[in-house]
Amino acid sequence: MNVHSIYHLMQMQAMSSLTGGNDSTANQIDFQQLIQQLMNNSSTTTMNKNNIPASYFLNNPEVVQSASSMLHTKSLNSSPSISGITDSISTLIEQAASQFNIDAKLIDAVVQTESNYNQNAVSDAGAQGLMQLMPDTARGLGVKNAFDPKENVFGGSLYLKQMLDRYDGNKTLALAAYNAGPGNVDKYNGIPPFKETQSYVQKVLGKYLA
Repeated sequence: MNVHSIYHLMQMQAMSSLTGGNDSTANQIDFQQLIQQLMNNSSTTTMNKNNIPASYFLNNPEVVQSASSMLHTKSLNSSPSISGITDSISTLIEQAASQFNIDAKLIDAVVQTESNYNQNAVSDAGAQGLMQLMPDTARGLGVKNAFDPKENVFGGSLYLKQMLDRYDGNKTLALAAYNAGPGNVDKYNGIPPFKETQSYVQKVLGKYLA
């Protein structure tokens, strides 16, 4: 964590104290190819840093159409043990971390905080799956089935990578943007004064640094 991350974490903590299957191999290859294609497309397009990254894909329907044609994910038919599910998710996290050059511990901390490894989790706001992707964001990232662990982890990791890039690797701001949206982080020039977001960032960083 850099100096800016530490500063924002201290700021957040101070504010908080005041406010109180089974084609797994084929599917994995297909989805990784999809992610690579999306990243290649985005790397050749000039993107305004003030635009929400997902909007690029939403405004380029041919990319989303290509994404949809490449994804042929089947729902899980088996009911593995809790430990088996966690092991499988850990493998996906490691793969996504390698794909997007993100610390696997950070992805794991987000998954644990967002859904506690429940691939079928749905929030009151409608966020879905392991990394709690909102439907519009999921579609923008090319995720066809947000309840599929592989798609959700890779899609959520891609979005987290975009937030990290947007804020020059500042994990504190990236996590705040993941939770509250980059628009709010930009508006308040830091962690938004939302109790939920402040608590979220604190929880994720606490798990990450543990």
